Amino acid sequence: MREEMRRAMLQPVYFDFDRADLREDARNILDRKLEILQHHSDVRIRVEGHADERGSDEYNIALGQRRAAAVKRYFTQRGIADNRIEIVSFGEERPVCTEHEESCWWRNRRAEFVILQGLVP
Repeated sequence: MREEMRRAMLQPVYFDFDRADLREDARNILDRKLEILQHHSDVRIRVEGHADERGSDEYNIALGQRRAAAVKRYFTQRGIADNRIEIVSFGEERPVCTEHEESCWWRNRRAEFVILQGLVP
């Protein structure tokens, strides 16, 4: 059960091109994370915002920050304490795919999650 919760907490969410608003599929994934956070008050996470390679470095860092902030806001507006969620942006610096086409870029427009505390295996 704990491993299933860890996998759910680590599942990334994806964003549309040049957007930081949460898609319906992302909200569904975040709702599962929210449930875990509500029932395990010891869990702390970091949300890492990412962007694809298009745009300047500065723009992509800011976009990644907005994406991570949107995820954090989703949780805090639903009662999760602000101090349980850190955010950081890596912009385009940590791609999961390096092809120069949409079939790859969409995978880089994401927020990833790191468990900082709790849910120890």
